[in-house]
Amino acid sequence: MALNLVFYCHYFFQHFSTQSGKPISFMLLMVWSCQVQAQAPTYQQYSESACLLIADQVERFKQQPQLPSYQDALKNYRRHCQQPVAPQPKTYFDQSAPEVPPATTKTPTPPAVMEPSVTPGNQAVLPIEVATDGLLTQLLWLLLILFAILAFRLLFKGAWGLSRNEMLGLEAERRLAKLLARQLPEGYSHYRNLVLTSTMGDLTEIDHLVLSPFGIFVIEVKNYQGWIFGNQHQENWLVHRYRRKYQFKNPIRQNHKHTEAVASLLDIDSKAEPAQIYSVIAFSQRAQFKTPMPDHVLHLEEVHRHIRKISALGRKISDEYLLRYTARLNLEATKAPTLRKEHKIQQQGQQVLREIN
Repeated sequence: MALNLVFYCHYFFQHFSTQSGKPISFMLLMVWSCQVQAQAPTYQQYSESACLLIADQVERFKQQPQLPSYQDALKNYRRHCQQPVAPQPKTYFDQSAPEVPPATTKTPTPPAVMEPSVTPGNQAVLPIEVATDGLLTQLLWLLLILFAILAFRLLFKGAWGLSRNEMLGLEAERRLAKLLARQLPEGYSHYRNLVLTSTMGDLTEIDHLVLSPFGIFVIEVKNYQGWIFGNQHQENWLVHRYRRKYQFKNPIRQNHKHTEAVASLLDIDSKAEPAQIYSVIAFSQRAQFKTPMPDHVLHLEEVHRHIRKISALGRKISDEYLLRYTARLNLEATKAPTLRKEHKIQQQGQQVLREIN
């Protein structure tokens, strides 16, 4: 733009210098003005979008020309928007052809073998072990929690919803069953957990029954721990363990009910002589007798010797009655699973009545 003004002033000076009648002062003034305009400063030109915004501001405030906003916008438009700069397209992707590296011959390399890392303790740790370390830790905690729950259940309620005393009783019964299976001679029949109808009409469960030609042995098993105090005529016996004391029913009287149920089932006169049915009370080794006990109150390990002792007195049951008793007991053994459920319901009802009373 400055060059255009210079050429224009030069042409104007030559033209007017050839004309006569024009004062020299006028021509000098024209030359000075051209020089001043040629030396006028140039301003950076804004883009078209910026100029549109400035023009919009000028148009919006043209009714109030005294405002600084209008004056500044008008000045910026005159200075920077004479020749707005057109927007240049931006290149977002390099569209030039990629350089192709020269072909080189590669020698095959053997596959990489992952070596185990070495811990500070100079122990190799395989990657699989590192990946599964967290999972093994979680499984270990889960097993510990399950073990704690199982231990708590066994301690207070038992594995099958039984109380701790019931679980201990079952343990003692299994212990005696193993002893009898090893120690009893041939010709002795062993029955476990028979459920019979008592003389009072209710159900009663017999822990062990041994049928032999020398007598019928009805065995009641107890698994109390501590000192045992009692005699044949007391209604309740006492268990003393450390500072704890509690009573339980006289097992001799309890087993008498069982012997009467067996006599009723087999049509045996329990008062006839010689006796054919014998009551045996067997305690585990956790119990210590602190009062004199009858001969048939003993520990589990002494039961088979007690049976042999009575058997040595002679035979009391003929073969005919032995077969009859065996048939009836076998029949009751098949009914035991069903009758055991009824007996459980009966016990629960009796427990409720005791709590109400």
